[in-house]
Amino acid sequence: MHKAVLPFALFVLITLFAPSLASHACENHTFSNNRTYARCVDLPVLNSSLHWNYNRSSYTLDMAFRHVGTTHSRWVAWAINPSGQQMIGSQALVAYQSNNNGSMRVYTSPVDSYATSLQEGRLKYRVSRLSATFEKESEMTIFAAVHLTSDMGTINQVWQEGPLNGKGDGPSMHATSGDHIKSIGTLNLVTGVTS
Repeated sequence: MHKAVLPFALFVLITLFAPSLASHACENHTFSNNRTYARCVDLPVLNSSLHWNYNRSSYTLDMAFRHVGTTHSRWVAWAINPSGQQMIGSQALVAYQSNNNGSMRVYTSPVDSYATSLQEGRLKYRVSRLSATFEKESEMTIFAAVHLTSDMGTINQVWQEGPLNGKGDGPSMHATSGDHIKSIGTLNLVTGVTS
């Protein structure tokens, strides 16, 4: 009797704790520029994670968006959408590796159309310390400080990745099926709770 109960109890414990262990894989990552973040979350699709510090007195989000499994011929983006959980209205940070000299191109882009090619433009929020890296031939990260407003303890986040255009000097349309249409959710910057 006891021999049958023990394996079942172990199975229940593993089942309960395995998801929580997997959900914190981002905590094991160390950034090469020695930046550290108090919180992180592994995003549910597109091999991405968000790492951040949130200053509640200045409403500043110091963040790193990391995407793995990419190549030099693709772009990545992370955005806040004050309008809701959708692409239109997103205030995006975009990065890719330039084919001209191999340096990283990183900039802000307000998304106002489904036909956007993520042109550079001014966001609704001030962004500082914007930079990006491409490391290990497969890992792209965007770093920034985003200066929010007092009512934005919980944000709508959108993230995406896609191919560069034929010239390799700008984003082309991302896929519109599968995980590419699931890359959206909410994030509480204080508690770290996502949905």
